Amino acid sequence: MSVEGAGPRQGADEGTDSPRPAGDVEHVVPERRDVRGISDLTFRIITPYLSNPVLHRCLRVVLLVLGVVCLVATGVRLSPLPLLPLPLFAVAYYALRRARAAGNNDRALLVWFATLFAAFVLGFWVLSLAGRWVS
Repeated sequence: MSVEGAGPRQGADEGTDSPRPAGDVEHVVPERRDVRGISDLTFRIITPYLSNPVLHRCLRVVLLVLGVVCLVATGVRLSPLPLLPLPLFAVAYYALRRARAAGNNDRALLVWFATLFAAFVLGFWVLSLAGRWVS
């Protein structure tokens, strides 16, 4: 069972330094669930947020806006360089679609969100490089 060890000392308010009784523990995880390692913590805390449909909708809007920005920048700068991040944003969009389809499969959800994050960050980096090369 997971217990808190860094909280206030037992007996600190009474001025004594007596140890806690044998069954008196503070639980770290709400609802008194057992957490057995960092992977279990990841699956119990992070994956509910990643499966939120509002997050998926926001990421979809952001990816579409970035794609439109790349297309507009191509027309404004009269250069094909701003089109370089579009394949990476397309990979991120595909990963987002696969993450939505993952449903209750936590491992697939984490893998597709890791792919989405990697493609998203790499796309931003290529976008900044294209902006530097064109100007």
